[in-house]
Amino acid sequence: MIKILFLIFCLLSLNAQDSLTAQKQNTLYVQNLIETEENIAKMFEKYILTEFAIPTLDKLSTNSYLGSNFSTTNKMGTNIAFENTSTLRIKYAITKDEYRAERINGNQNFLVLFYNRELHRNYTSAFDDSTDLAKSYIQISLKSKEAQTLFAILNTGNTIAKECANNLTNTYCNKNKKTIRWYTDSSQWIEYDKIDFNNGNVTISSSGLLSNSKLNDLAVGSYIFVENSTRYVKLTNNADGSLQILKVD
Repeated sequence: MIKILFLIFCLLSLNAQDSLTAQKQNTLYVQNLIETEENIAKMFEKYILTEFAIPTLDKLSTNSYLGSNFSTTNKMGTNIAFENTSTLRIKYAITKDEYRAERINGNQNFLVLFYNRELHRNYTSAFDDSTDLAKSYIQISLKSKEAQTLFAILNTGNTIAKECANNLTNTYCNKNKKTIRWYTDSSQWIEYDKIDFNNGNVTISSSGLLSNSKLNDLAVGSYIFVENSTRYVKLTNNADGSLQILKVD
């Protein structure tokens, strides 16, 4: 009888140890998932600032970004992927019932709580819709104002050339670290600050652009500098939406 009890005790101890080991392994796995998502977000921003385009996961899977050996495999749910780059979302990773079972039964699951916490996240945030898991996602947060400006431009379908050239038309281009330009259909240009964009001052290549509709989007009070010439200030748009400016030099 004593031997039988001892055997049962040993089996229970082994099961408890196995369970604890599995918990530790799963916790480390979730930590790696978070790190992977953070890296994707950081490299997403780096790609925009370097390539002036919105990347796919394939384009990030190079030695310059996530590494050519980057893996999208995920044992806890669907493989790692963008849900929608236009909304800066990555697919939520913990979707399999076996890893969410405690939550499904009405209790809070440690793995899910750990995954959703902000403690280890800087470039991402987890949004977990417990009523409809399909609506859960990971949100990428672009940290630099420059990246936010470039993304907003690209996300509306515009392109940004890596370098500015006099033969460009109807496109944005990277002038330098601080500014970008819009080239019109006649290769005239409007130069914006990467951080402030329409909320800041601009420089235009000639006074002929003072009636250009793009200047309608400038914040009231912004200065419009004509290159090597005069300065204007943007006023409230006219009732018909047309530009209203005042010469100040």
